[in-house]
Amino acid sequence: MNLTYIIIGVGGFIAGAIAMYVFLIYLWPNRHKTYNWIYKFRNHKKLGEPCKTDLVLNRDGYCLGYSFNHKCAAWVSYTISKGSIGVDVERDDCFYDDLDIPEKHRVQPNDFKNTGYDKGHLAPSASIDFSRKSNAQTFAMSNIALQHPRLNRQAWGSLENTIRNWTDNRGKLMIVAGPIYARRPKTINNIPIPKAFYKIIYSFKYKRCIGFIFPNEAIRASKLWDHVMSVDNVEKETGQKFLTELNDKKIKGELDVAWWKASKI
Repeated sequence: MNLTYIIIGVGGFIAGAIAMYVFLIYLWPNRHKTYNWIYKFRNHKKLGEPCKTDLVLNRDGYCLGYSFNHKCAAWVSYTISKGSIGVDVERDDCFYDDLDIPEKHRVQPNDFKNTGYDKGHLAPSASIDFSRKSNAQTFAMSNIALQHPRLNRQAWGSLENTIRNWTDNRGKLMIVAGPIYARRPKTINNIPIPKAFYKIIYSFKYKRCIGFIFPNEAIRASKLWDHVMSVDNVEKETGQKFLTELNDKKIKGELDVAWWKASKI
């Protein structure tokens, strides 16, 4: 009698395991997308706003502080983790004017046409793709800056990819990025041209941070690490204050390049 119960129990377990496998693999192939809605509730300003701006906009995958004077975000901030990136969603790749910006301070996609500059993402499309909506929001022109093509496609893009790879072993990351302007910037189509771009990265798990500033010019991906600096130095260059909600602000003066460059930690 006991043997019969054992056989029935083992058989039931095996049948259940097979049914679960079939359900997960064949009947629920997009299961990884069903829980991604939780990422839209992240507080992308959790560690503070770098500076006061004319308008702060909260999106599903990032937030930004917009400058009417520069017709561009003064900063964007976003949080990413291993689970929130690399989700296979359809992308429209369609830039659009942001109707949340007052019309006289708004930029149209055609304003960048024939300027010699790329539409450079501040909050990157490839890092914010946990839903189709979150990804589409990265193509709002409020998130776009006039960026040198070789910077956008090489050093800046290489850093974006490096940051995504860091989520594998450095945990959840907060990133803040934005343009830097001269006192009297040159303009194209009445849009000020940034003289440089900054990016800072903070690891919540390890309580470490790092910063970069790139001149808005042709910079090869191989020169990425020539532009690294402490977050304190990024603050000095930009006049902004980052990670203001941290309990330990001394880490902003630290710079352990070897730790960030290591493939494994």
